Amino acid sequence: MRSWTLPAALLLLWLGGLTGGFVAAAGEPAIPHPLAAQRTATGSTLATTGAGESAPTQTQEEAGPAGPAKARIRIGLKDFKLAPDEAVGKAGTITFHLVNEGRYTHDFRVEGEGVDEKAPKVGQGRDREWKIDLRPGTYRISCPISNHSKRGMTGTLVVK
Repeated sequence: MRSWTLPAALLLLWLGGLTGGFVAAAGEPAIPHPLAAQRTATGSTLATTGAGESAPTQTQEEAGPAGPAKARIRIGLKDFKLAPDEAVGKAGTITFHLVNEGRYTHDFRVEGEGVDEKAPKVGQGRDREWKIDLRPGTYRISCPISNHSKRGMTGTLVVK
């Protein structure tokens, strides 16, 4: 005789993902899936990290397409794109947290407004902090290694 417990549980988890991350058995209260985003009373979203922690993030409506101006910006270096590819920073010293999420070594470059600076290379699975002083303006960001920028590793940084 075959047990249907595991397939039924998997179906419930799958359905929970389709309905906003809540899974409920008959007569049981809905329990949020640990990786589901939750809304707070202020309208911001709590995104669960891989370590089970909740980190507040802003919704698209609050932040706009590139988000609020920041003095610290996280850039994911992927094969072959920057995430995000549009960012907004505050004039002055901007700290980039560069995280290589790809298989290849990547680099990071900021160009425009008389600036052409490169961060040190970031190896596979590594991250680094890089600081640069920028005045207001629009800058091109990219990975200048080999043909990475031609393959899509480019973006825009607006400094306010």
